[in-house]
Amino acid sequence: MSRLPGQSLRERLNEKLDNVLFSSVIVVIAGFMYLYIECMHVYAKLKPSVGVGVFVFIATLVFAVWSFYRNRRCVQNIKLGERGERIVALALQRDLAPLGYVAFHDIQLRKDGRSFNIDHLVIGSNGIFAIETKNYSKPRKGNAKVHYDGKKVLWNGSCRKNEAEQAMATARAAKKLIDDSTGLRVFVTPVLCAVGWFATSSDLYGNPVLLCMEKTLKSVIPKVQPRIKLDQSDINKIVSALDRI
Repeated sequence: MSRLPGQSLRERLNEKLDNVLFSSVIVVIAGFMYLYIECMHVYAKLKPSVGVGVFVFIATLVFAVWSFYRNRRCVQNIKLGERGERIVALALQRDLAPLGYVAFHDIQLRKDGRSFNIDHLVIGSNGIFAIETKNYSKPRKGNAKVHYDGKKVLWNGSCRKNEAEQAMATARAAKKLIDDSTGLRVFVTPVLCAVGWFATSSDLYGNPVLLCMEKTLKSVIPKVQPRIKLDQSDINKIVSALDRI
């Protein structure tokens, strides 16, 4: 069954929010209950300890707020990632589907006990493309430029992590998935899509990974020269196999 773009990120976001809210609420309730009990000690003319109760309640409240802000960045990053995948999915539907390309989103895989996903897998007559989506916050001032020199992906001159190798590993996983499920021997081109950033490459079609923006997918992908030519029966076979996943 085909999944929605960003579905795994949405599921991860919901799980994160549930965990944050649950832990925060439990801590606040615990502090409030302690304060309530100490107040009852006063009303029952027992030795009062309202000060201790107030201290515990404030401490638990501070902990809850700290926990919320600690997880806020993670939640924001997940939201950015999900939004980026939806933007790319819309671009694929709008710009490439009319050209005969078929797209699948958020394909779930496991390797060595670890779960990961392929953001988008695009199949057309000139090949198969595994698209890794990156949607980072743009700087408040200055340009938002990303450049790939064939080895590293530099975001305004800074390398965040080894994203080129990540894209290539995703493409290899997609190839294995298709080879195993169809009996074909295919080649999958790794694509890194920088949402909202101005993307340039030292050698666009000569580099191991295609770097583009969501706006340039429609001009970059159709110009890729096929490593292995796919006829319509091959495409149908691949699409049918992915539909069953």
